[in-house]
Amino acid sequence: MRSRNRSFRNLVSLCKPDKLIMKYLFTCIILLPFFALAQQLTKADSQSYREIIKWALTDKTNYRFQINKAIADKETAVSVAEPILFSIYGKDQIIGEKPYNVALIDGFWILTGTLPDGYVGGTFLIIFSAKDGRVIKLTHGK
Repeated sequence: MRSRNRSFRNLVSLCKPDKLIMKYLFTCIILLPFFALAQQLTKADSQSYREIIKWALTDKTNYRFQINKAIADKETAVSVAEPILFSIYGKDQIIGEKPYNVALIDGFWILTGTLPDGYVGGTFLIIFSAKDGRVIKLTHGK
């Protein structure tokens, strides 16, 4: 009986959380909301960022690097176009138009959807700059 009682105590002691672990968890639970609040922008931060954006848009300094194509390959072009198309036409609609036709012509990416054989209707068309991603045409046929 005595050995049985001792093994029960050992089992109970294994189930008790260590004080150090409990202190750590308690500290994390208490401090977590403060860290989350610290991640939010303050109005002063927003104003500072507005000033940085204004400076970036007006500064005409010639920097040592030149971006010829920010969107340099088909995979990147698709990853730029899809979120735009999904938000306007719906993900299911656009995915249903795979495989996409993707071409880089004169510095512009042209992407169109395809329809399965026998289907009648239109597909999306998006044209954007390979240099900066600026969309110059976005439509969907009927």
